[in-house]
Amino acid sequence: MERTERFCRIELLIRSRGCVSFADLMTELGISRATLKRDLDHLRTRMDAAIVYDRERNGYRFAGTGRPVRRAAEPEAPGVWFSEREIHALLTMHQLLDGLGGSSSMGRHLQPVLERLQGMLGTSESEARELVRRLRVVPPVRKPVRGRSFERLAGAVLERRRLRLTIDPGDGGGERERIVSPLRMIHDGGIWLLDAWCHEREVLCRIPVPSVRAVQWLEMRAREVPMRVIEAELDAMPALRAA
Repeated sequence: MERTERFCRIELLIRSRGCVSFADLMTELGISRATLKRDLDHLRTRMDAAIVYDRERNGYRFAGTGRPVRRAAEPEAPGVWFSEREIHALLTMHQLLDGLGGSSSMGRHLQPVLERLQGMLGTSESEARELVRRLRVVPPVRKPVRGRSFERLAGAVLERRRLRLTIDPGDGGGERERIVSPLRMIHDGGIWLLDAWCHEREVLCRIPVPSVRAVQWLEMRAREVPMRVIEAELDAMPALRAA
């Protein structure tokens, strides 16, 4: 178990049980006495975790918590010990990584990260599975991108190259060509968008990537536009300005 995951598990165990003995923490984490002492010291001195030792209860708890000790006969019901923002972030990351699957090269390389996230979601594997099953983040419907358009567009953004695009905006007017300088790409509402400078119209524009039918790299360098200008003109727009 990695150190970051241990820190999270220690806090989860203490929050869920109210007070946990040193021996129980060692058993749950599967670590040595020396390692647990270092982890507790790091949490308290470097991460400002308000963990204190309670002599009467012979265990560690959070300062200021008046929670009673759970009796042994009481079942340990799974709990959520995260804020709304924390659980949303953890579930979103878990969902994105899990969606890659183990068959792709990226999925295989990120499998250890997924397993660490799983460990952070609960004090046990069954609790983590139950949390993921009961609390869900429903992603927006993702609109597919044609062929290799995304890779070519993203490459041009990074290499700062102008593009000739064939676009079908779906307005019944048919396909049209535009010479653009790609500036950045954003993902919003389940769709990738290309922010670019349209050389024909001399304006900033925002192009839905699924509407791009063909991408041709040009030799000319892309025109540079300050990011503050892009953000001011495009991020505040109530609707897309198609090229």
